Amino acid sequence: MTNAAGTAVAVPASGPLRSLLRQPSATIALAVVLLLVFMAIAAPLLVWTSPTDFDSAAVDPTLGGLPRGAFGGISAEHPLGVEPVSGRDVLARIVHGARVSLLIAVLATLVSVVVGTALGLVAGFFGGVVDAVVGRLMDLLMSFPSLIFMIALISALPNANREALLVLVLGGFGWPYVGRIVRGQAMVLARGEFVAAARALGAPRRALLLREVLPNLTAPVLVVATMSIPGYIATEAGLSFLGVGVRPPTPSWGQMIASAVPWYAADPAYFLIPGGFLFVTVLAFNVLGDAVRDVLDPRSVRR
Repeated sequence: MTNAAGTAVAVPASGPLRSLLRQPSATIALAVVLLLVFMAIAAPLLVWTSPTDFDSAAVDPTLGGLPRGAFGGISAEHPLGVEPVSGRDVLARIVHGARVSLLIAVLATLVSVVVGTALGLVAGFFGGVVDAVVGRLMDLLMSFPSLIFMIALISALPNANREALLVLVLGGFGWPYVGRIVRGQAMVLARGEFVAAARALGAPRRALLLREVLPNLTAPVLVVATMSIPGYIATEAGLSFLGVGVRPPTPSWGQMIASAVPWYAADPAYFLIPGGFLFVTVLAFNVLGDAVRDVLDPRSVRR
């Protein structure tokens, strides 16, 4: 293709999305992620049974509350079986649990990205005292054993909204990792020729930050956000497993795995189903995050 002056102009062979879809593993991971997001959004439409409804007829009291039927009580009425003792529908709890896990993970990612990008951008652009203060704050937060402090902070506020508290705690301990990446990129961009040219033309610092440096941080921020979500999903599940995450009767995959541990020998389906969903979800987001990183930053591709 040529421009009006007859000079050859290179045209990109494909956009980022098309490059992403050319990778079979990324395509499968994207399909799984989209399916999970749809399942979370449309939870009330996909299952008619409430995740808190008890079905005493689905369990056998003479066997200690084990589900009636094979594979954890799988039937037309309960496609993924029921919980032992309570008889609550596993599919309903899985679907509604996906909504809780994804919502907490996405909001925590949003908090960490917004705070980390803002502070990392300011630190990397201005340097000096600002960089020293923000850098030491990052070092301080990253030096904490975060899981222990998360458990302590959540346990210290037993009456708080548990979902909102999880978002704040996860995002609060996660933003320094985003800030470190943004700070390094901002330091390089702030010394770039295009920023020097804009400064020479009289652009104020605010314009340099928001119009010159920030737009060039979109790719690394998108990559780190994509790769943060599976970590937050796993952390929320771990906290719920330990009993300091989502509070019952709100469903959570980690909470389901914890309640399934005493039954894994007698009813392995109840243990494997939430564990399998958690494994597939974290794996899909990790594979998608790696693919997004490779597409947006070809230099990161391992040879």
